[in-house]
Amino acid sequence: MTTRLNISIPTETAEKLKKITPKRGVSKFLAEAAEEKISKLEREKALKELLEAPPTFTDIKDSAKYIGKMRRLDEKRLKRLGI
Repeated sequence: MTTRLNISIPTETAEKLKKITPKRGVSKFLAEAAEEKISKLEREKALKELLEAPPTFTDIKDSAKYIGKMRRLDEKRLKRLGI
């Protein structure tokens, strides 16, 4: 499904666009470029929200030791379960 838009872009940009895209490929090119930009903005927003979130697991002093312990416990559990 598509929607037709009437947009305005700088003349210089339009000329460059016409040079690098196939005659019937401008819409596809612009749609892909817009999707890339939207994805980038969404990732940046999510990262900003994540960085602004309060810290979790504040009781863990050494994360590397904690992860190592969790992995060892998980390996023992999997062996015990026969997995």
